[in-house]
Parts: sequence; structure tokens; C-alpha cells
Amino acid sequence: MSFRIVTDSTSDIPWSFAKEKGIKVVPLSIIIHEKVYKEDENFDYDAYYRLFEEEKAYFHIPKLKLFSFVPKTSQPSPGEFYQAYESLIKEGAKEIISIHVTKGLSGTINSARLGAKNISRKYKDVNIHIIDSKSASFPEMHLIRLALKLIEKNKNTGEEIASILREQALNIKTHILLPTLKYLWKGGRLSTTKFLIGNMLRRKPIITMNKEGEVEALKAVKEVDEGLRALLDLSTNNLQNRPKEFSIVYGTRLDYAEKLADYIKEWDSSIKIEVARSYGSVLSHLGPESIGLISNFIEIEI
Repeated sequence: MSFRIVTDSTSDIPWSFAKEKGIKVVPLSIIIHEKVYKEDENFDYDAYYRLFEEEKAYFHIPKLKLFSFVPKTSQPSPGEFYQAYESLIKEGAKEIISIHVTKGLSGTINSARLGAKNISRKYKDVNIHIIDSKSASFPEMHLIRLALKLIEKNKNTGEEIASILREQALNIKTHILLPTLKYLWKGGRLSTTKFLIGNMLRRKPIITMNKEGEVEALKAVKEVDEGLRALLDLSTNNLQNRPKEFSIVYGTRLDYAEKLADYIKEWDSSIKIEVARSYGSVLSHLGPESIGLISNFIEIEI
């Protein structure tokens, strides 16, 4: 039975890894000054992040025809997923595992479902299994790696693999520190009043993804260093639970990621730590300085 995997660009999957494993990545679009760019391997992330720092770009005065740079993303269309699925089918795929950003953050998974529904009308002998990762970024990557291992073992049907992935998605924990509120505010995700109050109090929120795949605020800290330590505490139930591995995801502040990795090593040097840079769509509304700590508590042994 021929298996293939599909994901979207919010997974932060390394392009080289996707090519090596034959994984089809359906890109989201990022809208910059009314121009639409596909978040593919040719997208210039460094140039994109620099736009966040150009304070003059954030003025929004319609009467003077001055408009702000507001980071926006757009989900892939059902047609794009249809094309992705069909291309794999033409290569011989019969079972497609499609792993995506949670519906609580994006409508991407709905497009995937519609694309799969249309495929089913034409290709009756192909099964497409849609997986909600309940998060974004490296939680998707952990599920992709698990799917690859299950496929390699060749002991499970597509539906069995899908069931395992949906169950284990709940065992991957995500916690994110936002060193500044200005990107949420400038992206329209935070009211001016809340921004001014939070900025005045110099609070840096920590958020998580709950079991429904929705954003949930946990606490706020005053300093980045305090926040980095809080990420570790929250991810491990105050250092009581040890995950199989950690993934630290950053945008522009590699120094924050390295400091967090040091704190983890001080606590338990035996746990694997992966440090990776996030793509634009994930950090568009959080800001490039945000830091995510993903804890892999997947229980299945392969």
C-alpha cells in the first residue's frame, strides 16, 4: 500500500527534509503591502522580518493615503489541496496522511477537507486522512515524524495511523512567550487599550494551545528571562514531567532560544533539544521575537 504525507507551511518543516521524504507542502500566502507571496522555499523571511522593525511603516492615516504594514496570511484554497493530492495519486499514492495547523488558528484544514472531498469523487480507491495537529509549527513536525515511522513499520492501515496521530496530538504541548505586545497590536489581534495597558505595565504574556486547538493565555511576566524559565516550568508541570524531547522555535532571537536551551540542559541534560527557526505565517501575528517551547510527550513506542 502506497502512503504519502501532505502538510502546510505552518508546520515549519525544513524544505530539504520535505524533499527527502517526498512530503508535499501546501503553502499559505503572506500578504505584504497588498501583494501576495507564497510561503514556499523561495520566500525571503529575513526581508519579511525586517519589515516589522520599520516603525514608520505602521502609520495608518487613510486621509493621507499612508497605510501600515499589517502582516496578513491567507489559507490555501481547496483547489490547491486538490492539486497536491492529485499529484501524489498520479505518483501511485493510495493512502494520504494530511497533517495541518489547527482549525483554531486557521481555516487551512477546512480547505484540505474540501479538497479531499472533491478528490474522493474522482478517485474512489484513494483514502485521504485529515489530521488536526491542535497547534501549529513543530507539533505538526512531530506528528509528521511519527507518521513516517508508522508508515515505515508497514503494520498499520491508513485509518489506524490517522487514529494514532489524532490521539498523540494531544500529547504534544505548546507554550509561547511574547516578549512584546506590539506585533499583536499592529496586526490587529489586540486592542489599542489592551496594548497600552500591557505596554505600560511591561507585561510579556505566555500563551498555550488547549485541547481544542485554541489559544489560551496562562500568565504574564515582566522580564524575558523570567518568561523563558516559566516556559520550562509550564511545559513540565513545574519540572515534574519529562518529555521525550523539546523543540525550541524562534524567529529572529536565536539568543533567546539558546538561553532557553541552556535552562533545559541545567535541569536535565539527557533530554533531546531541537532548535529551529519558524516561518513567516506562524509568527506573523505573534512577532518575530516570540519564542515557542514544544514538549513531545508522545506515548507510543515504535
